[in-house]
Amino acid sequence: MGNSINALDWPQVAAPVLRNGGRFPMPEHDPGVEYVSGGTVALHLYDYTARLWLGDRLVRLQPGDFTLTPAQLPTRYALDGTGYHLCVHFETLPAGKSPLHLPLHWRPGPQGRWLNERLQEIIHLHRLAEGDSPEAKLARLAASTALQSLLLTVAVAVRSRAPASAAQAATRVDGVLEQVRRQLDEHYREALDVPALAHRAGVSQNHLSRKFRARHGMTLQRYVLNRRVELARHLLAATRLPLKAVAIEAGLGNPQYFHRQFRAIVGHSPSVERELAMRT
Repeated sequence: MGNSINALDWPQVAAPVLRNGGRFPMPEHDPGVEYVSGGTVALHLYDYTARLWLGDRLVRLQPGDFTLTPAQLPTRYALDGTGYHLCVHFETLPAGKSPLHLPLHWRPGPQGRWLNERLQEIIHLHRLAEGDSPEAKLARLAASTALQSLLLTVAVAVRSRAPASAAQAATRVDGVLEQVRRQLDEHYREALDVPALAHRAGVSQNHLSRKFRARHGMTLQRYVLNRRVELARHLLAATRLPLKAVAIEAGLGNPQYFHRQFRAIVGHSPSVERELAMRT
């Protein structure tokens, strides 16, 4: 694959297999650092400005921008400061006949909010897909179907330049829960302060805890812990940071606590996670 392509060819009918996903920090660093994804396509939605090199092509990112990086295409970033992006990696597939021609970089404009919400939904479904239970298998299917639908919708929007269908206005409860979830996604490495979250949302602690658990199937504390472990898994796979440094970066600074909670959620130790990542 050359380094000057401008589109990803993707099958119109497919069941993408997700490898990982989440909301990850991108620190300020030297643009000489190169990222290359082996057998996966990387989809990103950014909340920062930066220069991005997709192979030989320079892109100036703005918050809300969407990118697709084909497998084996090297990328480099230049950020003025730390930012965050939503990211999913999924296995590459043969394009087949009459493929979708998806842009490597797209500025969605009015579709940005829909795209952000849909991508977060896909990430959430992927988080529920761990294991071999019937529920996990159903979540994997749902995540795969939702991702293919997103790619199809992007292809339609890019070709027609028509806005994607807007979702109905959220209820007040939906708005509160969305506000809280975004707060947690942005600050999950910090100490959890439920009273402060409830105060900012204008509800009681009990009301917030009860509604959040009903929506997400877990407590606020478990949601934060899952996000920390999710980041730890990403760092174990994508970096060679020592385990102690991974624990600190993920907000799980106590090594014993890190190992105990990681094993409880993932089913094996951080060391085994790194070994498994190195084999793929």
